[in-house]
Amino acid sequence: MSSNKTRVGLVIGLLVISLLLIVTMIFAFWSYKQMKDYKNNTDQKVSAAIKTANAVQKQQLETQFADQQKSPLKTYSGPSQYGSIKISYPKTWSAYIIEQINNTNLPVDAYCYPDFVPGVSLNNINYSLRFQIVGDSYNSVLNQYSSSISKGTLRATPYIPDQVKGATVGVRLDGQLGQNKNGSMIILSVRDKVLKIWTEDNTKIDDFNNYILKNLSYLP
Repeated sequence: MSSNKTRVGLVIGLLVISLLLIVTMIFAFWSYKQMKDYKNNTDQKVSAAIKTANAVQKQQLETQFADQQKSPLKTYSGPSQYGSIKISYPKTWSAYIIEQINNTNLPVDAYCYPDFVPGVSLNNINYSLRFQIVGDSYNSVLNQYSSSISKGTLRATPYIPDQVKGATVGVRLDGQLGQNKNGSMIILSVRDKVLKIWTEDNTKIDDFNNYILKNLSYLP
């Protein structure tokens, strides 16, 4: 009986040792393949890593340079009778501004775009910045977008420019402002007129928030 137990123990021990040898051989083979692959492809791996790092650095530098090029900002100063509105925008943009001081319905109508302003009669242009002073009431201007707000294609949130003392609460609209025009718009009451200021280009939202809105000023 003791002899049988000894034999069983030896068999089990041999099996365990065999399994350990097999596992060790598999691990050694896998390690050898990894080492060989690393040895054979080190140059390619290092080159690929350098290219990736260079591409990221290049993009970061290009973004930084583009931001630096936008300053100092250009500033438009509106007529005093309409609140002396001041709107700043990147110096790399050009502006086409129509002022009709005696036109109480639309005394100011502006278009801004990088480098130069395309024809303002072209409907297929998404301008980086638009702003208007209009003679309609605040509610009538806002009602023009009520259908889009109800459908959910425009999101409306209260907005007040912190840097303007005494400003009344207006509204910010984000989403589809028109056909193939997606962006953000601010609507504010300024004296007996309404200021509309917006971007039709989603890629300019950061500029809209960081340059235009943060520097907006007027006399309520």
